[in-house]
Amino acid sequence: MHLTLSPGRKAAHARTASHPCHHPELARLDGGVRELMSWTATSRSGGEGSSGLALVEAVLAALGEVLELPVAVAALHGGEAAAAARDDAFLVLSDAYGTFESALLALRESVSGARCGARRGDGAAVAPALRARSRTEKELCRLAGAMRQAASRTPAPDATTGDGVGDAVAYPPAAIAAASEAVFLGCAAMSPDMSSSMASSPLSKNWLARLHLHVVPASKKVSPETATATATAAALERLEECIGELESGSEKVFRRLLQTRVSLLNIHNPL
Repeated sequence: MHLTLSPGRKAAHARTASHPCHHPELARLDGGVRELMSWTATSRSGGEGSSGLALVEAVLAALGEVLELPVAVAALHGGEAAAAARDDAFLVLSDAYGTFESALLALRESVSGARCGARRGDGAAVAPALRARSRTEKELCRLAGAMRQAASRTPAPDATTGDGVGDAVAYPPAAIAAASEAVFLGCAAMSPDMSSSMASSPLSKNWLARLHLHVVPASKKVSPETATATATAAALERLEECIGELESGSEKVFRRLLQTRVSLLNIHNPL
């Protein structure tokens, strides 16, 4: 099994397992990691964060199937150094997604507050939401940086394991970390400039296009300020829905990560 991690990123490495893959579970995991890396490579040109999270969950689900194989249990049992490195990799990912969930909640609340203020044309109500959004964006950028470092610290495959199992378990954390960096950065940049709406200027045309919103030109009876406020509120409402989808995907990934850690701990510390 030959995989190239994090294409186009500093953490890219190529490793080849010394044994062929004979199990369909390993083949599914290999395919899932490849698909995730492909998404990561194209994420800067419009990849959807929710799609990336779905691919991450699929990789973790496939990894869970691999960890149930007797050959995986036998191959991964023992080796304290390798076991500690694997556990550390998944611990970093788990902590990151726990923080990501909190950041998404804060982002959704700030967008909700801004939407209510924009609908009323109340700049005083929007100001706190702007400050909260700025703090959340900084947190998401910090998380992205942590994922970039995590991808570069991926543990090397254990050459003593057979049938490619060691490599199969070693590769996903780096691929997940690289994809997570793209997701987190995308979330940090997904908010429209809410302050512009309070200055009675339209939202970015690119932003409206990305949300697939079609704003009907204001009639003679509707002032430009009212039309702008309505368009802003509609865009922010759609943004809330997008954040909700991300929250759902993030929660699924977080649960899979916890399950993976439990499976690895059970393998390394059998009753």
